[in-house]
Amino acid sequence: MAELGARLAAEADGKPKGDNRRKFVQATSVAAAAAAALGATVDHLLRPSSSMPEATIVPHDGQWQAVVSSAELVENAVRPFDFGTVTGFVRRAGGEVHAVSGICTHLGCRLALDTATLRLNCPCHRTAFAVDGAVVFHQLPLAPPPLPRLEVRENAGNVEVLVPRRPV
Repeated sequence: MAELGARLAAEADGKPKGDNRRKFVQATSVAAAAAAALGATVDHLLRPSSSMPEATIVPHDGQWQAVVSSAELVENAVRPFDFGTVTGFVRRAGGEVHAVSGICTHLGCRLALDTATLRLNCPCHRTAFAVDGAVVFHQLPLAPPPLPRLEVRENAGNVEVLVPRRPV
């Protein structure tokens, strides 16, 4: 009975039954391909790349602030700092000084240094960053971006970070 109804409907259109099936298969194939392409694009946009370069924060109107004396920042040492306009951590590795933001890239919570593991832990959720800013672990649906780097230098016996000026 259903087959008879389909044949009558096809004849009413003036087209043979096989032509309708072919168009249906073609239309559903195009729709499926479009959905797959859209899904792949959304997945690519939402999934952070492990090769994503870490951003460096460079204030447009910054000033250098001393964090610690160069002598106090020995190899593999990490020191927190907070200048109000920027919070972060400086460290010495391979004889060079580095600095990263002390603010979680997921919710903006202030990170805490775990000196035993040299990890920066977020108190708002189970996420930890290495002192170089890389994500160590997380329990989020998507990994947060790595911590941004901060401009840092050694000058006149001090480790300094470039920080934004306070608004007047």
